[in-house]
Amino acid sequence: MMIPIKKVIPLLLIICVFGCNRNSKTAMKAEQKSDTQKIEAILDDYVIYWNSNEMDSWGTLFTDDADYINRKGGWWKNNKDNVAGHKHIHHMLMEMRQPKTFSLEIHKIEFLKPDVAVVQALSEWPGFKPNNSGEPIENMKGIITCVFVKTDGKWLIKTLHNTLRD
Repeated sequence: MMIPIKKVIPLLLIICVFGCNRNSKTAMKAEQKSDTQKIEAILDDYVIYWNSNEMDSWGTLFTDDADYINRKGGWWKNNKDNVAGHKHIHHMLMEMRQPKTFSLEIHKIEFLKPDVAVVQALSEWPGFKPNNSGEPIENMKGIITCVFVKTDGKWLIKTLHNTLRD
């Protein structure tokens, strides 16, 4: 028994649309998982470079036009100034013999678009010495919020805001 072509074409279209849609969603989830892992790896590198005082390498994690707001409200409006400012800070940190114990714990990665993500992470710096006045050593805690952008297949930090927390 032959099925009329008028009935076959709509059926094939339905199968194609729903089948392609399912495959498309699966592919999008797989890509988002891959992107999540890439962003996590960048923040792992962020910590490694920070603790080893490798500010030039640390700077490669940011876009050229990055905005970085530090925990004291300083605002660098491009990556060149961001890296230079952090080199100065790291020079002081080394003179203060700050421990290399900074860490991040990612709490949220939200994709606003396939090429834009907002990340929130908690930072801790056990053994941080607030200043050279002999104050007790503390566990400095913070929150960072980053906007990541994907350009030419590579994720970079476009904006980072660092603040202290209790």
